[in-house]
Amino acid sequence: MIGIIGAMDIETDGIKHSMTETETKNISSIEFVKGKICGKDAVCAMCNPGKVNAALCAQIMILTYNPDIIINSGVAGSLDTELDVLSVVIGEKCVQHDYDLTALGSPLGMIDGVNTVYFKCDKNAVDVLDSICSSEKCKTGIIATGDQFISGEKSKKRIRDNFGAIACDMEGGAIAHVCMTNDVPFAALRVISDGASEIDFNIFKTKASNKSIEILLDFVKTF
Repeated sequence: MIGIIGAMDIETDGIKHSMTETETKNISSIEFVKGKICGKDAVCAMCNPGKVNAALCAQIMILTYNPDIIINSGVAGSLDTELDVLSVVIGEKCVQHDYDLTALGSPLGMIDGVNTVYFKCDKNAVDVLDSICSSEKCKTGIIATGDQFISGEKSKKRIRDNFGAIACDMEGGAIAHVCMTNDVPFAALRVISDGASEIDFNIFKTKASNKSIEILLDFVKTF
C-alpha cells in the first residue's frame, strides 16, 4: 500500500477523486481515504500545514494502514535560482531547518533522540520519480522543513548556507522523521509554487498542486 500525505485540500483532493473502492475514516480530526489507484492499494490524507500536523498524520497512517511507503506531495518554495515556478523537486534528503540545540553543543538541525540532521528518502522511489519527471524541469536535492512560511532573501540564504537545501516546506522533514523511526520508506515530491514569497504562492499554488497530483498518480502506477 502507498501512503500519500499533502498539507492542503488542493494537494490531495485530486488524488482522492482518482480512487475507486474507497473507504473513509476520521481519526484525530484527520480524514483518511483508502482505495485503489489503477488497481493499487493506496491511502491519502490531508494533514494541514506544519510539522506537528504532519507528524500526527504520518503516525496515524502507519499504525492504521501499515503502508509500504509514504510519499509527501505538494508545493514548496524555491531556494535555488535554477528552480522557477512549476519546476519539480524530488527529495533526496529532508532536514528540519528550525530545530536548534546549538546552545547545548549539538550541530544545527540535529534531532535529539534520533541523532541525525538529514533524513534520507527511499532510493527506489527517487529513481522512479526521476524517470517520470525526465521531461520536466526537475532537480533532486535537499528539502528543508520548518514551522515558518519562508519569505525574503535573508531567510532563504540562511537555509541554503546551513543545509544546502534547494526547496522549503512545512511538512516533509517531520513526516520523514516519523517514517524513519517506524522503519517505513519515505519519499518527497514538490512542485515549486513560489520563490519563497507569499505573493507568488497565492498566484501559483493551484497550478503547482495540480502538477504534483499528475506526477504522483504516475508514480503510483509505476512504483
